[in-house]
Amino acid sequence: MSEIDRIEEVLENLKAIKGVHGAALIEKFGLIKGSALPGWVDPEAVAAMVTLILKASQRATKELEQGQFNQAIIESENGKILFTEIKQSILCLIATVESQLGIINLKLNAARNALVEEL
Repeated sequence: MSEIDRIEEVLENLKAIKGVHGAALIEKFGLIKGSALPGWVDPEAVAAMVTLILKASQRATKELEQGQFNQAIIESENGKILFTEIKQSILCLIATVESQLGIINLKLNAARNALVEEL
């Protein structure tokens, strides 16, 4: 199985979690390495937003002397967006308001570990 196929498999497994709309793996410079996003989500727009959020998060953790950025969670009226850094990439997950963060975090960490081996 190729690296791209393995990445797509991990992303599809994340998308299968109850309450998860989709997931994407994006390089820090905005290139999409893989995605399992719903049709109403523009992968290019997600990539652009994720890189901006990552840069802001990294700067905030540095300026506030909180160490290296690991993960961010954005909760809004209509859902949740989770970001976690994996080497030179960012794993982004889009979920519903009702989604269970505990379960998602467990699966996200497992996906992160699987992707670390691939990247």
